[in-house]
Amino acid sequence: MKALIGLCALLLLAACTTRANYEAMLGQWVGAGERELVQAWGPPDSVYEGQDARYLTWNEQHQNYMPGTPPRYVTRVEGDRVYTVPFGGTPGHLFTSRCKTTFTLVDGQVTGWRAEGNACRR
Repeated sequence: MKALIGLCALLLLAACTTRANYEAMLGQWVGAGERELVQAWGPPDSVYEGQDARYLTWNEQHQNYMPGTPPRYVTRVEGDRVYTVPFGGTPGHLFTSRCKTTFTLVDGQVTGWRAEGNACRR
C-alpha cells in the first residue's frame, strides 16, 4: 500500500514538472533587463553578439542512472531434481539530461528565448 501511495505521489509531482511550465516561466522574462536576467540565472555559459541582438546561453547537463528491475524466478521439479530459471528483468542504464536555454536581447532587454533538450522542465 505504501508503494502505491509513493507511486501516486511521484506521478503527481512529475505531472507538475512539464515543458509547458518551463516555457511559461521563460516567457515571463520577455521585457526584463539583462542585469535582472544574469542576477537570477547567474553568469551565462556563452554570449554571442549579433548585428542587432545579443544571445545569452545557459547549459544544464546531468548524468542520471535508471535502476533495472530484478528478474522473476520459476522453479520446477523434474523427478528428483529442482530447476530454477530466471526470466524477465531489465538492466540499469545511465542517461544524460540536458537543457540549453538561450535568451535574445535587443537594446539590453529580453525579446525572446529558445529552449532545447530533454530536461527543459520546471
